[in-house]
Amino acid sequence: MQVLLVRHADATDARSASSDYDRWLTASGRQTMTKVGEELSSSGLRYTRIYTSPLVRAVQTAEILAATASAFDGPVEVQRALSTEEGTTAQALSPLEDAGHGALIVMVTHMPKVGVLASHLGRLASAPGFQTGAACLIKLDGANGRVEWMLDPYTLERRRP
Repeated sequence: MQVLLVRHADATDARSASSDYDRWLTASGRQTMTKVGEELSSSGLRYTRIYTSPLVRAVQTAEILAATASAFDGPVEVQRALSTEEGTTAQALSPLEDAGHGALIVMVTHMPKVGVLASHLGRLASAPGFQTGAACLIKLDGANGRVEWMLDPYTLERRRP
């Protein structure tokens, strides 16, 4: 199984929205995420499922990833434990329990949760930083996980953390 962890794209600042929950993507964030989604699709990634935090900026990011995917037929599913302040790491990762061996699961979330999930799944000593719009592919083989790469959302270059 593979897991693609994605931090939501650039969002409006807190003063623009009535609450942190309601912050939406900026035009620049939408453009960046569209490029990221197209890059991921052109690299041959085929999503099995997309899970997202319920916060508006994460849902919009997940919808862009779904729209730019070449073979994803949805739906995008909300997973409350992927939000910034709800749920444990185990609860956030619970959708992986039912995923098949060849599945590619996408999880759209926020900092610091995305870094915690990456370090947990990839068996990293510390949590990597994620720019807004960044993606990280982790390959899981049973209890063993390995970070394959992180995608820089601005250069579209892949690197190891």
